[in-house]
Amino acid sequence: MFFGLFGKKDFRHYQNQGAKHLAAERFADARVDFEEALRLCPEDATQDAAAIREGLTLACDRLGELNLQEGEHALRAGEAQKAYDHFRLAADLAVDRGIKSRAEAEALKLEQPAAAPAPAAAAAGAAGGAAAGAAAAPAAAPAGVGNYKPHSGGSCTSCKGHGGHHHEEPAPMGMSLSEEDQFYLMVQPLPGDLPGRYAEMGPKFARAYLLIHEGNDRDAFTILQEMLLSGENDIVLYEVALIMFRGGQIHESEKLLNRALALNPQNAAVYLALVQLYAGGGAYPQAMAVVEKMLELDILPDQAQFMLGELHETTGNTERAMELWTKSLEHPSVARSAAERLIPILNGQGRTDDVKFLTKKYLKGCC
Repeated sequence: MFFGLFGKKDFRHYQNQGAKHLAAERFADARVDFEEALRLCPEDATQDAAAIREGLTLACDRLGELNLQEGEHALRAGEAQKAYDHFRLAADLAVDRGIKSRAEAEALKLEQPAAAPAPAAAAAGAAGGAAAGAAAAPAAAPAGVGNYKPHSGGSCTSCKGHGGHHHEEPAPMGMSLSEEDQFYLMVQPLPGDLPGRYAEMGPKFARAYLLIHEGNDRDAFTILQEMLLSGENDIVLYEVALIMFRGGQIHESEKLLNRALALNPQNAAVYLALVQLYAGGGAYPQAMAVVEKMLELDILPDQAQFMLGELHETTGNTERAMELWTKSLEHPSVARSAAERLIPILNGQGRTDDVKFLTKKYLKGCC
């Protein structure tokens, strides 16, 4: 289902993963996920795209700083080639002009001596023929921080870094993100007005939220329960409900989610959680009723329509699912996902012309 409820990965999934990796200082992973989020982000979702670019820029700058520091360390150790490689990586990765300038300046200092090979080496290269040429061939591209390969001609910018996560990041070296920055980054992928509302919840709530994402539900629960003593809040109820759900207390979770909706019938995250709760337990009519309510209140209507199609497909009503997904093609935010769901069904019906049309229009590769 949308937002990963049925394992579907849209741009918000990758944006959320990127934010988590960034908060954990796994900058190379964050960069890869933000690039994928940006690739999948619909053209009309300008606000979402801006938030993704912000995260991507921060990840790239952190990687640039790390490579710059690694280059300086290698230079002090007398490893000029390794230092040069890191400086070039820093210059290529960073968006910040200051980091780029420093890295380019350090690389330039090392380029001049490297440009003129020693006479003995030149003579050996001339006399050695093909064997010497093979021996002098450049080694594999340096791994660097983030496994980034600069100057890779012909590659699609938005797809860089998808060759795997085989990177070795050094220790963050004093560049830890503050809890405030971590919290800010992690709430940005939330739907609707929730990023702003979460940001206004205060430091106590922010601490609980970070504890939850560190896997410490117990301490987070204590903080959230204390907050509820001073008055109910739909966001706090929602987060407590998720803790209950993860603890297997499904009925208590359902009650809390419904209390949250009673306080704020516009909270999109609560609707999505209820859909997941009901669908996960096989209560598909209840899940459909929640999605229908979202459509009635115009809450994430494009995504609700897509989810309703998935629920109908799950219950065996493929025809109704196809109708809903066909309508979803009109919404850029879910058009690609709808096409991906329609194509296998159309293939099974032998409608090859429709399959070709959808593939060409909605599933074009980025490269």
